[in-house]
Amino acid sequence: MDRQRRDLFRAAAGLGSATLLAAAPAQATAPQVGRASRSDKALRETLRRILGAMPQRPAPRFTVLETAALPGGRRDKIEYLVEPADPLLGAPEDRVRAYLFTPDHAPGARLPAIIAIHQDGAHSHIGKSEPAGLAGDPTMFYGLELFQRGYAVICPDRFTHAERRRATPNDITSIDPDRDGRLMDHRMGQLLLRGRTTYGKEAYDLMAATDILVSLPHVAPDRIGCIGHSAGGNAAAYFMFMDPRVHAGVSSCGMFSLCEFFHESAPRRRMAGFALPGLAGVGDAGDYLALTSPRPMLLTRGLWEWGKRGQYRGFSERHVQDTRAIEARARRAYGDGPNSPLTVIYFDENGGDHALPPGVKQAVYAWLEEQLKPDVA
Repeated sequence: MDRQRRDLFRAAAGLGSATLLAAAPAQATAPQVGRASRSDKALRETLRRILGAMPQRPAPRFTVLETAALPGGRRDKIEYLVEPADPLLGAPEDRVRAYLFTPDHAPGARLPAIIAIHQDGAHSHIGKSEPAGLAGDPTMFYGLELFQRGYAVICPDRFTHAERRRATPNDITSIDPDRDGRLMDHRMGQLLLRGRTTYGKEAYDLMAATDILVSLPHVAPDRIGCIGHSAGGNAAAYFMFMDPRVHAGVSSCGMFSLCEFFHESAPRRRMAGFALPGLAGVGDAGDYLALTSPRPMLLTRGLWEWGKRGQYRGFSERHVQDTRAIEARARRAYGDGPNSPLTVIYFDENGGDHALPPGVKQAVYAWLEEQLKPDVA
């Protein structure tokens, strides 16, 4: 391993960097009243059930819609079926469009692979195009950048985003966040009627994207990872819990407590479809993370994601405390210290915003190489 990679990996582990803060030992939270003590196996099954029904996934078949040659490989735009039509609710087939990156490689080579999960917010029209490096925030081009580092990468549209919106047109030229929010809320209701949840649906869809990757002859099925920012990072955590084929995952400014999210004192009111029915009686987000152990996970959290002024300073501090509580719960399974498979980066680089700043990004990429390219010197 070269010295630069070793230094970046140590930064990711919180062992020394000017731009990253080493995580202080997370304090375990007191047991919450009403939460039953369960074995890991029983809790795992309960948490799976809370994510909702998981239909049988279709066989991994895709159609190539367009191809672009790139330096070092190619980018295909593909489409594949994730769910058939639902006649009862009048819902059409659910098809995903994704960008699939293939690096140049020797015949018979098996490459590490990444599922790159986009953010959302007011950018529901961009979807997969952002991690693919085609639109949006250049700091979020992690799908393209990991391809350039030698990974096979798939960047799918998430549920209700970009070309999966049931709107006309539904490409990146159609910008209407209010309409898209209503469309999302309606489809969340359809899920609930079928005994499903939004996070369960996202995990299911990302498992279908993994099906596509493992069907490719040039992908190493034992070296698959995922990365997502913000809501994409939150989705990555539930996806990792559900799909044991994913060896390592990165949740960038993503994972959060649902009980905190819907707490009466929370900074914002939230859509009901983002809740997981029954979760508060048995656990919280940290339990999903804990039961992903021992597969490696890396979480990042900006120290000032809500800002530093006025009441927002308190919101930022509370957000960090929330992450430390999640970390504390997960470390009961993952353990602590430099050899723990769980790494958490708390950063103040570039103001500690809700972002993926350069120093943090390089540490994340070095960490992924340690997990998915262990044979690279």
